[in-house]
Amino acid sequence: MNKIITVFIIQYFVLMYAVCDLYSAFENTFSGARPYGMGNAYTAISDDVQGIFYNPAGLSEVRHGELITYYGKPFIGIDDKSNISESFLAYLHPLRGRESFAISLSDFRVMSAYSENIAALSYSKDISRKLSLGTNFKVLKIKYGSDSYTEIDPVFNRKSRTSFSSDIGLFIRAAKKFSIGFAAFNLNEPNVGLNELVLLPIRVRLGFSTRAKIGSLCFDIEKQRKQYLRYMIGAEKSYFKDKFFMREGIEYTTDYLGVALGLSFLPDPLKIDYAFQLPLMGIKDIMGSHRISIVFLFGKELNDPFTKDLEEKIANLEEEKQGLQENLKVSEENYTTTSTEAEKIKIQLDEIQKQKEQLELEKRRLEYRPPPKKITYHLVEKGDTLKSVSQKYYGTPDRWQDVYNANKNKIERGMPVVGERLIIP
Repeated sequence: MNKIITVFIIQYFVLMYAVCDLYSAFENTFSGARPYGMGNAYTAISDDVQGIFYNPAGLSEVRHGELITYYGKPFIGIDDKSNISESFLAYLHPLRGRESFAISLSDFRVMSAYSENIAALSYSKDISRKLSLGTNFKVLKIKYGSDSYTEIDPVFNRKSRTSFSSDIGLFIRAAKKFSIGFAAFNLNEPNVGLNELVLLPIRVRLGFSTRAKIGSLCFDIEKQRKQYLRYMIGAEKSYFKDKFFMREGIEYTTDYLGVALGLSFLPDPLKIDYAFQLPLMGIKDIMGSHRISIVFLFGKELNDPFTKDLEEKIANLEEEKQGLQENLKVSEENYTTTSTEAEKIKIQLDEIQKQKEQLELEKRRLEYRPPPKKITYHLVEKGDTLKSVSQKYYGTPDRWQDVYNANKNKIERGMPVVGERLIIP
């Protein structure tokens, strides 16, 4: 009986992706909840650690350290009760000179029957103020479970396979609020077959993103194989001075249509993201896919080298201004220059002053960062309830559900666990 269940799960897993016209292995991005909430339209944003598997070139946008933990439950409610899960852990470290590197580990599995693992090393660097390049080097491992059936089936004489792969990315800041992203994955088409040649096809993504006061809008196109095109569109809007975000997205292929919703809140120094995806065509009769990620922000924010260039220019202009002022003073004291020459020097001083003021405005714009956000914790003691905690921090017991939603993993049978630290949203 166990062998029948195991084979059925593996077959169902492969067919489930085939319905959507997707390749069955290493198709998941394991990136975090934020991109999922935008329908996976993320190639032209990728401005945090979650962009590793969308466009590694965007990682140089990050100016402080980031650590992400992510967990997802795809296709909840499928008929065979399969427990499908995915997880992701990554660390991003920025370097001076507008460059960053990151390491990541991801895991996708169908119970004990099948698993995929990716270990990746990523690097990104700004070539200019408008252009960034990035790359991923990945170790891919695919593994099948073992039972009495797989022990005798010659297909499973080899139950795992390890391969190597690489990706590249390009990020273009075409205008102040418009960017373009391009990425190509599995450039070497690694072999992931057990006993025969099974090559991962090259995937290519092209994305466009625009940012305005009303929010961000993104559009992605992905091509894999000759006839496979995948379209993604997503939007993101901030509220309460960038402390809360809402997202929505649509993903479409020839045989699949899905919608996504996402939200985030930012209790400093964290970013907590949640995403929900529901297929409208292709996979049916499920309760959707649920994903959550937590990003930890830490370390001193590095100075922008472009800001440093402006500071040097301002200092040079200041020195030039002082020199001209000394020349003007000498000219006026000794009456050795004509009034015309003095007027020319004054015009030069005025022009330099204007240039200095413009550069100082640009410097302040680049240096602007949102104010740090504070987070409040409550240490659960004996006798505490959700309503009593709500009463203590909000002055009313009616906001107990806000406390519950922010600490679901610390609540048992409706009661907070003694000794846990609750996040007060």
